[in-house]
Amino acid sequence: MRKMKFNLFTPHRQYPSFECDSVKLPVADSVSGKFSGSYGIRRGHAKAVFALTEGKIIVSFAEKEIFSAECDGGFATVENDEVRVTADGIKEK
Repeated sequence: MRKMKFNLFTPHRQYPSFECDSVKLPVADSVSGKFSGSYGIRRGHAKAVFALTEGKIIVSFAEKEIFSAECDGGFATVENDEVRVTADGIKEK
């Protein structure tokens, strides 16, 4: 089974990478910058860049949550089955 890789960075820390098969991100509205909902990413997703807002990041493997954290905003990129999140701040659950 092909897996994705999830990487998380803040100004003060690089978190360990996770192998996963899905990621949910709190996405910001392009006009207001406020929370517009959660966006799900799975293997094979097209290249993308997302503005993030305050909300919950959820990383899952085999339909089980393996990591979650509250994000203070930032951005995420998706390319070649890798999700890279650069967050302003993180509160781990």
